[in-house]
Amino acid sequence: MSFGGTGGRTKMTSKVTLNLYDLSPANEYLYALGLGLHHSGIEILGTEYSFASGAGIFEAPPKVAGGAIYRESIELGYMQGGSTEVKRVLDELKQEFAPDKYNLIKKNCNHFANALVYALLQKQIPSHINRLANIGSCMSCLLPKQMLENAPVGDPNNQNSSSNSGYQVYPSRNQAQNDVKKSSVSAFSGSGMTLGSSSSSTSSSGNSSGLGNFFGNSGSTAGNKSGSDDLTDRREKARMAALARLNQKIS
Repeated sequence: MSFGGTGGRTKMTSKVTLNLYDLSPANEYLYALGLGLHHSGIEILGTEYSFASGAGIFEAPPKVAGGAIYRESIELGYMQGGSTEVKRVLDELKQEFAPDKYNLIKKNCNHFANALVYALLQKQIPSHINRLANIGSCMSCLLPKQMLENAPVGDPNNQNSSSNSGYQVYPSRNQAQNDVKKSSVSAFSGSGMTLGSSSSSTSSSGNSSGLGNFFGNSGSTAGNKSGSDDLTDRREKARMAALARLNQKIS
C-alpha cells in the first residue's frame, strides 16, 4: 500500500499479487515446459481471494491453500484504491463466479484470478498458469462430470465448498496431520512383565510363557523345586564319590 498525490489530493494504491500453488508433484517437470497443474489466489491488502465450487468467491489467509503446495508469488502491479474498490469489483464478479458455476476446465480458480486482475489492473495473469486447463477444454467431454464440478482447493471456512477433484494429489494439511496421528503408535504398549516376576499370562496349573520359556525356565513352582532337588542330589553323589576315591588312596 502506498500514498501519494499532488495539489493536496491523496491517492491510495494497493499492491496486487498472484500467489501460485502446485496441485501435483508433476509440476516439477511441467513448470519448466510452461505447463502445470496450478491453483491460484489474488492477494490484496493481506487477504487472498480465490474461487471454488460450493463456495464461489472466498477469502483466505495468503499462501496457505489446503490441498496445494505454495510455489511462488508474482507481483502484478498496483491498483488505485483500497478495500472499498476491491469489494466493488468482487460484487461485480459474484454472479459470474457463483458457487454453482465452477468448472475445472472452463471456469476454475485461475479464470477467476485472471478476471479479478483484469478488472483491477486491466492486464492478465501469465498464460502458463492456466494453459493446461485451456488445452484440456478440447477434451472436456471425455472427463467425468464430478471431476469437472469439484475444485481441488475449497474454502476452508465453508463446509459446502467441494474439493474432491481427481485433479488434486496433495492432501490438505489437516488431513495429513490426521493421517500422522492415526499411524503413530505408542513406543511401549500392551501387557508385559515386571522385572523378576514370571510371565503375565500364567495359567492356574502354574505353566507360563514368554521370558520364562525364553530363558529355559519351566515356569512352575513345582518344576523349579524339582530342578533344585535334582541339583542337590547330583552334588551329594559327586561328594560321596570323591570321598570314596580318597579313602581308597589312604588305604
